[in-house]
Amino acid sequence: MVSPRGWARCLDNVADVLRRGAWYPIVDETADGKVVIEVQKKPVRVSRIDVAVRDTPPDRWSVVVRTGVLRPTLGGREGEEVTTTYAVCPHCQERRDFGGKPDTLKCVRCKRESKVDWSENC
Repeated sequence: MVSPRGWARCLDNVADVLRRGAWYPIVDETADGKVVIEVQKKPVRVSRIDVAVRDTPPDRWSVVVRTGVLRPTLGGREGEEVTTTYAVCPHCQERRDFGGKPDTLKCVRCKRESKVDWSENC
């Protein structure tokens, strides 16, 4: 990966292209107002106005509140509650369901533990 020029996270209107709550490295910027981000080791061009940008890599879990119509894949089996909130790992973009309001979470994929960012929801 090229040294990132920053980090971008999608706004709600492009959540179908990028994982909500995940921060992706910006690898290039274009003259026509696009940023090129790395998603699963591939370049993806998105409009600069469709993403939030930060200079430093993320170090906290993003909290995502599901909105809109719930899909069957989001629900549990008979008698289980449907999870409407999840967190996204700042290091590998893995999703994680959680209960309550934890201060930290550990990722099942990359095994890294980080604080949860409760200052905003995605």
